[in-house]
Amino acid sequence: MDYFPLFCDLKGKRCLIVGGGQVATHKARGLLLAGATLRLVAPSITSELELLCAEHDIEWLPVPLIKQHLTGCWLAIAATNDAAANRLVSQWATAEQKFCNCVDDPSCASFITPAIIDCSPVIIAVSCGGHAPVYSKILKQHLSEQLPAGMREMVLLAGVLRERVNQSCDSRERKRAFWTMFFHHAPLRQAVSENNTDEIHQQVESLFQNALF
Repeated sequence: MDYFPLFCDLKGKRCLIVGGGQVATHKARGLLLAGATLRLVAPSITSELELLCAEHDIEWLPVPLIKQHLTGCWLAIAATNDAAANRLVSQWATAEQKFCNCVDDPSCASFITPAIIDCSPVIIAVSCGGHAPVYSKILKQHLSEQLPAGMREMVLLAGVLRERVNQSCDSRERKRAFWTMFFHHAPLRQAVSENNTDEIHQQVESLFQNALF
């Protein structure tokens, strides 16, 4: 396995982006969606980044990059159009034991960003290890078209029921059987996809009786 897949909780954590072009803008949008706090180092930035800076209180530093800009950051993204500058960011981040993504150069990056299907809380990440980003996007589109209707709502419902299941049964095997039946139960999935509250309640209670008791 070339890369260890990892979903990071970046809420409230500072991340450094070096660069102010379209790629940096794309990276900033993704990090902001994850709740990160951003420090942006670039002499100039896109108009969209300017709006994001105003809306999300991004720390924009229109000054030459120095190593100290990494201070307090959990990770860095080198997104300039200067390969040497990107490598320098990577070297500094590595020395500080911080993860760094170098756009268009996986060889000097300690992490890469996948193509993402965001159906939060369901998040599906697809990567070709940096070899074929376009194919990652093709796979993403293919997977998106295969996802079951009501998937997100089923997962949210499972989150609501999880504590009740844990309190109702201390057998791991029986819990596993319940959740397997839960996610494969066609009448429940149909009710969830139609947002039929009464039918959802009826099917859930039936599952509790049949799968747990």
